Amino acid sequence: TLAAGLYRKSTDILSRVPESLLRTALRGSDLPTWLLAQVVLRTQAERAVTYPRAALLKAALYSHSLEESKRMSQLNPDHDSPAYHCGRLLAELEQIQRAALPRIKATLVDRYYTGASISPARVFGPLLNGAQAHLGKLRKKDGPAEYRLQEKLEDILGNLAAFPKTLTLPDQALFSLGYYHQRASDRKAARDAAQAKRDRKATTSTEDSDNAKETN
Repeated sequence: TLAAGLYRKSTDILSRVPESLLRTALRGSDLPTWLLAQVVLRTQAERAVTYPRAALLKAALYSHSLEESKRMSQLNPDHDSPAYHCGRLLAELEQIQRAALPRIKATLVDRYYTGASISPARVFGPLLNGAQAHLGKLRKKDGPAEYRLQEKLEDILGNLAAFPKTLTLPDQALFSLGYYHQRASDRKAARDAAQAKRDRKATTSTEDSDNAKETN
């Protein structure tokens, strides 16, 4: 599964890829730099960070640092890498766009992922301007949602003194991880909120039923 995540088709897998993964698993050796480059390139080509790719990015970056690997197991708002927060920012801008334009098929990620992951300073200015327009539209139909998204956007931007002009290969990998972690966190928050709403509805329904029985 990990090896297949590096290719468009599983039949394209080169033998050295599973060999390197197996060597790392059995001997604890570092994953090679070329494998990290392959993950980054495939991620940029497809503009998608899948679970296997996120696992490979993390393993390639921190195969020699167990403590750092644990630190990157989930969203880390206190990470010290600007590249990581740039990835988080792209995910949040995508979330804002989807909230304002729920029927949209192709999001800003389809157009800007590669540029943002290589040259953040060149890309994020226009994206932030677009986000303000989306937030303005959302404010008219769902003020509380707009407030929550604006607050999250500000929290992420608070970690960035400036946008990096260019990102190195390891930084591009951290960008991808930041994007993946933020999306995963947002999806979990949405599921939790939906479940809490269902629970409240079920509780209210039960209480109303009990009250009706007592009245009768």
